[in-house]
Amino acid sequence: MASAAPAPWWVVALVTLAGVAVGRLLSVRLVTGGYRLDDEQPRPLPGPGILATLAVPVLWGLLAWRVGAPSSGALLPAYLLLAAVGVALVWIDLDVHRLPEGLTLPAVPALVVLLAIASATTGDWGALGRGVVCAAAGWLGYVVLALVSPGGLGLGDATLGGLVALPLGYLGWSLPVMGFVVAFLVAGFVTLAGLALRRLHLRSAIAFGPFILLGALAAVFLRFDILAG
Repeated sequence: MASAAPAPWWVVALVTLAGVAVGRLLSVRLVTGGYRLDDEQPRPLPGPGILATLAVPVLWGLLAWRVGAPSSGALLPAYLLLAAVGVALVWIDLDVHRLPEGLTLPAVPALVVLLAIASATTGDWGALGRGVVCAAAGWLGYVVLALVSPGGLGLGDATLGGLVALPLGYLGWSLPVMGFVVAFLVAGFVTLAGLALRRLHLRSAIAFGPFILLGALAAVFLRFDILAG
């Protein structure tokens, strides 16, 4: 990738406006709680729907700014998809501590197709192969962690770990590792802070999906910051 100059302002503006529409549609679906099981119905929602409405355009605008330049813009649709799916997964995981396969599994082939289009545009098919290898490795790594620590991570986290490793691996071998490290560092800090403030106890269940997605976002931005430097 030759350059990481910020995208033109009009690209950022158009993508952000599109994100407003997508965020609104997403929030309408999320606030219904349709993803909940019967025994999960009484609990309150994790927040007002406006949070999802705003999160999508903010993330899309930021991603357009960092990834939407002419030299890298072919990658942008894949990361916009991941951001939209990620907002929904964060909401659901914070609410019911689940990462529905109805969202994560269809996103995998969708990302493969979008990244394949990017490779067809740039001719860099090796990046796509690297992304697929990283996705498989990311999934396997999280599966092992889920098996050795069944009270911590779940197989839904493993599926999400493989999902985010796909577009991260497309950018480079180190990106999935970076996202993994950031996810565990931030999760550890939040857990320690919660214990210190007595908001959590040693047996508290913590939704790990948001940390996986936060780590992925941090890795993408750090990658493009390095290129810009």
